[in-house]
Amino acid sequence: MDTVKIGKYIAAKRKARGMTQVQLAGKLGMSDKSVSKWERGVCLPDVSVYLELCEILGISLNEFFAGEDIEEGRIVKQSEENLLGVAEDGRQRKRRLKAVIAALAALCVVVTGILVYRSIFDGKSEINYIEPLAKDSAEMAIAELLSDADGAFLYDYAVDKGFGEMRVSLSVYRKGELERKEIIGAVGLPDSEEAKEGMIAVVPEFDNGKVKLIAAGGGMKYSLKFDILDDVSDRELFGRGASQIDGRTGIVKEEEQVILALIYGKNGISEISVSEIEKGAVQGRNDYVYALSVCFGG
Repeated sequence: MDTVKIGKYIAAKRKARGMTQVQLAGKLGMSDKSVSKWERGVCLPDVSVYLELCEILGISLNEFFAGEDIEEGRIVKQSEENLLGVAEDGRQRKRRLKAVIAALAALCVVVTGILVYRSIFDGKSEINYIEPLAKDSAEMAIAELLSDADGAFLYDYAVDKGFGEMRVSLSVYRKGELERKEIIGAVGLPDSEEAKEGMIAVVPEFDNGKVKLIAAGGGMKYSLKFDILDDVSDRELFGRGASQIDGRTGIVKEEEQVILALIYGKNGISEISVSEIEKGAVQGRNDYVYALSVCFGG
């Protein structure tokens, strides 16, 4: 995200409402020095004040992240870009943290280098994995604000240069029985001699009976939508939940992997793990289960 552009936008909207930095800070219960830093693009406000700040300035959250007024026709497109931008910022921070850790470890490699590396990375490969963003991360907090009441699910992935395609499949279960399974999207991964990194965002739009999936990385961006409960007239009465992979999971070439299951039931829902779904053990109490899986191939 462009912090300088956002800062200028905050300043312009504040001035348009005839407020000083001190007055804006007072409304938020913060110092004017904090407001000054935002407007100079030094940093962004804390996630906890986003909604209140936007309300005071009379802007939407998507306009805040875009750093400009958004025409109605651009709202959906800008929302996607903001969601991906949030996740990308988080990934860049993780990269910088790893670089700092690696530099510190190098200074004492003779004594503790190996032990530090193992304790930090737990012996896990830094490629060929997919993992959900931490629920308590700032990126997820922002994604929740940008999404519908059902929230959002964000994933980072990294594969080596031998992978050239990602396929997304949807399996629909009704009362525990597989109703249909189909590949709903396929995208080529950019040619590279290095590891390929990217992200996947899944955003349920329950009120609209839709689910949006966005994948991006290395200059590639791909999005699709699919219907949920499209033959149900009273879906507002349905309970809903979700299950996803827990932590970092290894990627095996041409091996399909369930990463998320969206669960719906008129008379309540039963918890079910993605590992159970992969085994075909889908409980019958859930009226509908929509399981999303990914497969990385050559």
